[in-house]
Amino acid sequence: MAPGWSGIHRWFLISPLILVLALVVACGSAAPEVIEREVVREVEVPVEVEKEVVKEVEVAVEVEKEVVREVEVVKEVEVLKEIPKETVVEKTVIATPTPIPVVTEAVEAKVTRVIYALGEVQETNRHWTVSRPSYYQFDPYGETLVGLDANTNERIPRLAESWEWSEDGREWTFHLVKGVPFHFGYGEFTAHDAVAAHHRTIGEDSQSSAASFFGDATAEALDDYTVQYTFDGLSLDTPAILSRGFGGGEVLMLSKNQFDTDGLEGFDAKPAGTGSYQYLGREAGQGIWFEKAPGPHWRGENPDFQEVELRWVREDLTRLAALLTGEIHVAALSRELQLEAGRRGMKPAAAGVPTNYLSLFLGGMYFSQADPAYDASVPWANPTTGILVRQAMNKAIDRQEMLQHVLKGDGELMYNTAYHPVLGNGYNPQWEVDWEELYGYDVEAAKNLMAQAGFGPDNPMPFTSYNYFSADEPETAVMLEALINYWEPVGIDVTLLDSEWGTVRKEYRAKGEFIKKGGWGNVITMRSLTTRLRVWSFAATGNGGGYETDLQDENYLKYIALETVDREAIDGLIREIGDDRYYNFADIPFFWFRLTVMFNPDVVESWTFPGTASSKTSHWDLLKAAQ
Repeated sequence: MAPGWSGIHRWFLISPLILVLALVVACGSAAPEVIEREVVREVEVPVEVEKEVVKEVEVAVEVEKEVVREVEVVKEVEVLKEIPKETVVEKTVIATPTPIPVVTEAVEAKVTRVIYALGEVQETNRHWTVSRPSYYQFDPYGETLVGLDANTNERIPRLAESWEWSEDGREWTFHLVKGVPFHFGYGEFTAHDAVAAHHRTIGEDSQSSAASFFGDATAEALDDYTVQYTFDGLSLDTPAILSRGFGGGEVLMLSKNQFDTDGLEGFDAKPAGTGSYQYLGREAGQGIWFEKAPGPHWRGENPDFQEVELRWVREDLTRLAALLTGEIHVAALSRELQLEAGRRGMKPAAAGVPTNYLSLFLGGMYFSQADPAYDASVPWANPTTGILVRQAMNKAIDRQEMLQHVLKGDGELMYNTAYHPVLGNGYNPQWEVDWEELYGYDVEAAKNLMAQAGFGPDNPMPFTSYNYFSADEPETAVMLEALINYWEPVGIDVTLLDSEWGTVRKEYRAKGEFIKKGGWGNVITMRSLTTRLRVWSFAATGNGGGYETDLQDENYLKYIALETVDREAIDGLIREIGDDRYYNFADIPFFWFRLTVMFNPDVVESWTFPGTASSKTSHWDLLKAAQ
């Protein structure tokens, strides 16, 4: 049984279940279409008469009752074996170009515009000014140098047909595809556009996580179709950062000519990319839409749907109601509501590989001596008793019950945030051996640890959970609500504060009093652990924002100082950091799982995507129309 939800402290309560499900009656108008491709796995669920949903508000009650009984319907524990290991090649290598295919044949869709409803994003056309959860707005029209295979997650050529690097991993050269046109007549994509993209990424107004990666690196157009990046230190993640995802996705190739000719205002009005869809328009607070670009796409992509709309819908239940009435065609839903949608005839589209992970991060964990933001009065960051609190917070959680409640059993335990054996480098099997003793569910042990730290049910520790609704991440809100029921009995007084991802991100970077009052959940896509060396280091980013230590700074500096690609040395640095994070309870790790969305099979046949793109759902040309 999933925990009950009595006693939840919230500043803004979600609309009552019955009220929102009543929207099923009100939202009767059919709307645009939805895109989907090959379904990687399908949840078998009984299909009931759809019209009952439209007329029976009580379906909201059935959602909670039946979910618990039918948990095993969606059980799928096989994870990650399809993901290729991150390999480091110790010599100069040229990637083999993939032949550009002929134009694929599109089918005639039943709707002109397919509509995909998901959580809110930071709305803008300036991709470099927002973080990854907002990249849904850009993936349909903006392309990167390196692509991702939709089925295997393998990095493949995209706007760059090949690339090579020097023995010391400091110089990377990309050879570009010739003859790629920008939308709206802004000319051909060249190396000069790639250099301009680099300067946007590291500019003063950039909020891109790639900015810290490039740092003082230079980008130079050797000729019209060759761009070279030069770094001061070892930079093995360059293809990842310049790819569609799996650690990248934030360096989009846009038209320098458009910026030079029309300025930033002209770009805001109609951004020009190179994708198989082009920008059509947006309405603040409502969504953004795209249309199929005219003429054959340079890579042969030929989407079935003429238009795509991404609609921002904050509430999970509202998205379900809109999906069931045909107002939308694809929806991001919590696992509980995915089951309900399945019972009503909707179908799942799951990521090709299970590379999402769910964790909760704690504010105030700034132990790096270089960071003046550390505050010893933060209970979980106290130099003496903080580790007791952090262990108690972990041991108070029944993760098997949480797995059923949050993901309906469709995931696997994550022993250390961001680490997985499939990545190869730095994983320590001893973490699995020590798990039960250090992290395993034990309420009495958690109470004793909290008591040693000076807290208990009669003297609880206040903790604010910052809740937000972000794009395809409904799992975060469900997890935060469940934690209240595990933590309050051991002496943690939880306040659930509804917020927005933009606010949470700004505050954890600012490291002020706001974020030091609690923590935030996040769904993150898998990426190489050398990327984590940089992101976790205060020395590398000047921020860190999560768990910061001198060890992480030292190991990052050792990594970039390597004169050659020494795999054994790199693995050792990554494992040492992993041990430090694991045995000091750096955060609250939960699960690895597949990103899954639900679609209306009357409109959408399937959707194939790897799940690790910067927008998570991606490959819009593979959103296939039903016949």
